[in-house]
Amino acid sequence: MRPWFHHPSVKSLLLGLCAAALTLTLHLLPIWENMLNRGAETWDEQPAPRDYIESVIAAHSDGSDPAFARRPWTTWSIDLLTRFGLAPRSAFITIGLLGFFIAGVLVFRIALQLGADERIALWSQALFQVSPTVLMAWFDPLYTYDEPIQYALLLAAILLLLQQRWLLFVPVLFTALMARETSLLLLPALILLAPRRRLALLATLVATAVFAAWLAMAPHGTSAAELGADLARRSGYLAVNFSAGRIGETIGFLVLVLALPLFLLIRQRIAVPPAWFRGFVVVLALNVPLVLVGGYAREARLFALPLILAWPWIGIALHSELDRRGGLTGLLSAFRSPGKAVALIGSTIIVALCAYRFFILTATWQQDNLFHEYLIAQLAFIAACAIASRRRVA
Repeated sequence: MRPWFHHPSVKSLLLGLCAAALTLTLHLLPIWENMLNRGAETWDEQPAPRDYIESVIAAHSDGSDPAFARRPWTTWSIDLLTRFGLAPRSAFITIGLLGFFIAGVLVFRIALQLGADERIALWSQALFQVSPTVLMAWFDPLYTYDEPIQYALLLAAILLLLQQRWLLFVPVLFTALMARETSLLLLPALILLAPRRRLALLATLVATAVFAAWLAMAPHGTSAAELGADLARRSGYLAVNFSAGRIGETIGFLVLVLALPLFLLIRQRIAVPPAWFRGFVVVLALNVPLVLVGGYAREARLFALPLILAWPWIGIALHSELDRRGGLTGLLSAFRSPGKAVALIGSTIIVALCAYRFFILTATWQQDNLFHEYLIAQLAFIAACAIASRRRVA
C-alpha cells in the first residue's frame, strides 16, 4: 500500500496549494504594484480615498453598474466572509485563490476522467495554474473578480456532464451562469462533448430557463433600460481596442493568452477528440469577437474563457509535443545544430524587440508585471518546437 501522500488526489491538492502560494507571493512582492498590494492609491500612484480592493468590492455591490449587478456570487461570498470577521481585502484574496485552487483540482479530475494518466493530469493542472491570466490574475489591467468562481463552477459542470450526473449538473450550471453570464457561450460546446446529447440538451435548457427566470426576478442589472444602457456604454469599445494607441496592446494580450494553447492543440489535434476540438473552436469563435466588441482587450482574462475546454487536454498535448522530440532533453538537443541554434536565437531576439516596441501597456507600468517576459518565453518555446521540427533539406 503506497503512502497517503502518493495518492493522486493528494498530489493534486498539494500542487494546488503550492500554486496558490506562488500566486499570492508573486502579487505581494514589494517590487511591483498590483490590485492586491496597492493600498489607497490608483495604478498611477495617485492618492485614493480608500483601499483599492475595498473600492472594487463597493463598485460591484452598490448596483450602479448593471453588468456587476448581474454577477452576485463573488460579492456575496466576500460579504459572507466579512461577516465572519475577515477584512474585505483578505476576503477578496481568499475567494480568488480558493476559486482558482478548486478550478485547478477540477482540471486534474476532468483530465483523469478523459483517460489521462496521473502524471499528465497533473501537468494539465499545473499549466492551468501557471497560465498568465491565473498566475498574474490581479496584475493590472487584468482586474480579475468573478472569474475564479466562474471557472470552478464551469469545470464542475463539465465534470458532472461527463459523469452524467444530471441532477447535480443543472444547479451547478445555473450557478455558473449566475457567476458570470458569459458562461452562456459554453453551452453549445457542452452539448457537443456530452456523452448523451439529448439528456445534456434537456438539462442545459432547464438550467438556462432557471437562469432566465432569475434574471427576470433580479432587482438590479436586468431591466430593459439597464441592459440598453450597458450596451450603449460598450458601443465604442471596438474602436478603442483597435485605436492607434491600443492596437499593439490588444494583439499582445490576445497572443499572450491564446498563442501557446492554440499551438499545442492544433499541433496535437489527433490527441483531442473531434467533439472537444469543435466545441473549443465554437467558443473561441464566439468569445474573441465578443470581447473585442464589448470589452476592453487589455482585460486579457476575458480571452481565456474558451480555455475552460482546453486546459484538461493541454497536459496531454504538451506531453505529445515533447514526446515526439524525446522529451525536453531531446528538444534541446536539436539545437546542437548551429543553424537551428542561430534560428532560435534570432527568432527570440525579434520577438523580444517586437514585444517591447509594440506591446505598450496603457493602464499600468511595464515594470509592474511580467507580461512581456511571459509572452517572449511562450513564443520562444513555440519557435523552438517549430524549428526543431524542420528537416534538413539535402
